[in-house]
Amino acid sequence: MTVVGFDFGTTNSLVSVVDKDRVYDLLDDDGQSVPSVVKYEGVRKIVGREAKDALDSIGLGVHGSFVKSPKTYLGDESISVGGVDLSPIDVTQDVIEHVRQRALASTINAGYLTTITDAVATIPVDMNGRRRQALRDAYARAGIRVVQFVHEPFAALYGHFRPRMGTDFVRRYDRKNILVVDWGGGTLDLTLCRLEDGRVVQLQNSGTAELGGDIFDDSLRNWVLTHATDGQGDIDSERRRQVRNKCEQLKIFLSSEESASLYIRNFDPATGEPLTYRMTRAELETIAKPLIERAMEHVVALLDAAHVSDTQVALCLVTGGMSRMPAISARLREYFGAHRVDVSQNSGTLIAQGAAWIAYDRQQLKLAKDIEVRLARGSFHRLIKAGTPVPFEGQELTDESLELYCADPRDGRAKFQFCTPTRPGWNTQRSDPRDEIGNLSLGVDSAARPFIERLTLRSTIDSDGVLHATAMSDLRRHRETTSLHDLEFGISLGSVETAGGTADDPGPPESSDDPFKPGDLVVRTNLVDKKDDYYVPGELLYTYNSTYFSRAKNPPQVQVDERLYYEPCAVCKRQSNDPECHCGSR
Repeated sequence: MTVVGFDFGTTNSLVSVVDKDRVYDLLDDDGQSVPSVVKYEGVRKIVGREAKDALDSIGLGVHGSFVKSPKTYLGDESISVGGVDLSPIDVTQDVIEHVRQRALASTINAGYLTTITDAVATIPVDMNGRRRQALRDAYARAGIRVVQFVHEPFAALYGHFRPRMGTDFVRRYDRKNILVVDWGGGTLDLTLCRLEDGRVVQLQNSGTAELGGDIFDDSLRNWVLTHATDGQGDIDSERRRQVRNKCEQLKIFLSSEESASLYIRNFDPATGEPLTYRMTRAELETIAKPLIERAMEHVVALLDAAHVSDTQVALCLVTGGMSRMPAISARLREYFGAHRVDVSQNSGTLIAQGAAWIAYDRQQLKLAKDIEVRLARGSFHRLIKAGTPVPFEGQELTDESLELYCADPRDGRAKFQFCTPTRPGWNTQRSDPRDEIGNLSLGVDSAARPFIERLTLRSTIDSDGVLHATAMSDLRRHRETTSLHDLEFGISLGSVETAGGTADDPGPPESSDDPFKPGDLVVRTNLVDKKDDYYVPGELLYTYNSTYFSRAKNPPQVQVDERLYYEPCAVCKRQSNDPECHCGSR
């Protein structure tokens, strides 16, 4: 059984496979990947290049009997195609089936691949659990089992380093930070990783669908319509889509040429006049500059969240279709330095190649960081440890259970805060910064005393790489569930897994300022994993155990302060911080 790498992309899709330590991209006869487009003509389906050619005057989305970029609709209940409601899963299945057929028929396939039944599939970093499950279902309906999902920029990084394993090139980046910028037609995906001792682990991820290549095409279209349609009035939607499609081609030409022309004949329905516009690369860069700067804001925010400065990034690997735009690579080189930015020469195939290498090496993703629940008084309890394998399809799921107690049930809610340490590895300290990845609020008995309400928290990681957390209260029997997909993973670089397989520790992050600013709101968790009056707020503890505050027992000052702050003045009954209270000065 051969497991392939399958990159089902927003704009184009591709299958790659490794045979005898060499990777092959199963392209079509023209040496191109398969467009993610499908056209329905009754019971007949036209998919890929033929559908793309027929879509010459159509833009992104569902238009008549066409669907372009069906990946963007996964998770929706249905889409209307030619007046008929279709499941996005079924539409996606049609594209996946066609891509598989084209891969098997590719002249590059020298007979070593007779069928495709198993794949390592790539996904954007921000694809949530519901959309992942829909994509898995689409693969299954096409007869392909998804062994595991891998983030697209993470797969690109693996594909970049794996063929060079054991060389000075890999050793040059050992124990250094690497940023992958995957800029495609649908999304901008970022992942900050660290390479250590033959392993690569994710430090921070970020993704957005608001800065993909499609958004650039929309900006180009608006510019052309503003500057080239003198007095034509309102432009109907069909003509706007026609201009947009031409702008996509214009953008591609200007990646290698200094100027290019747009021409659409019979554009004006009243006069039959054509639409013509000649654009220079400098003009394109002026239009694209605001979007590029917004993308750089995402880059800066990612580094700030990981407590990493731009000077600590040894390599910025740029991939995806948009990487061919000179203005993008120039802006990244300006920020990081020319010697640290590497624009992949095979940006259109690198993601699929990385997935194929992962499949060939039989690698299994593992959690890069502990998953924790925050407890009262700023402590943490580990739910699932770093290095825990993400199960393959069909493997037994990772399942952990934890019993907690509610230290302050007065508002009738137990607050679960899930977080991960900023740096990977299991050797984290209480003082290390944490990233919050989700919250869950569970109903409890507000009349119960502290520590009476017992809570059970069950955590499961499924084969989609999604954490499912279920909390239940023993007294009220309430149950709440949440799913968290924003997780980081680690993987060995090569076919031999290191002993233990746990994520390596990249060293302490830079110190940071207080993350809270005036006016910020925070939730103080009220969960504990043991019965200890120290975790009970002082003003609540005093109501049922006043002797706790006896000076002879030397109670903690924080609880004394809490009790005094909320305790009204014994004379005037005003709150302790009321400026009208002068009783203490008498």
